[in-house]
Amino acid sequence: MTTMIESFVALVQNQTDAQERVYPQVAPDGVVRPYIVYQRVSTISNNWSKLSNTQLQVDVYATTYAQAQSIAAAVGALMFGWTIQSISGISVDLFEPTVKLHRNSSDYSIWHYT
Repeated sequence: MTTMIESFVALVQNQTDAQERVYPQVAPDGVVRPYIVYQRVSTISNNWSKLSNTQLQVDVYATTYAQAQSIAAAVGALMFGWTIQSISGISVDLFEPTVKLHRNSSDYSIWHYT
């Protein structure tokens, strides 16, 4: 059985300029840019119905603001068309001065069966 996280990775891998560079929690050192990092923020489960709600944070890192925006928009469109119901939440633009990367951080509320 495929987990919701595995389905998410399959959904976005090779569908944006980040290509196959989609990582849980942190990207490896020296990874080619752009890339996507995701993390499960929380999950609330209903044991009776087996329906869960997972809050997933998706961060896009890129060398330019425009590229970060473009990839974040592509991820949003993929999430909108996903067979698993998801609702987009807060999305913020950031700059990581230490590594000089633009970052878009978006939250998604995902309803799925466990």
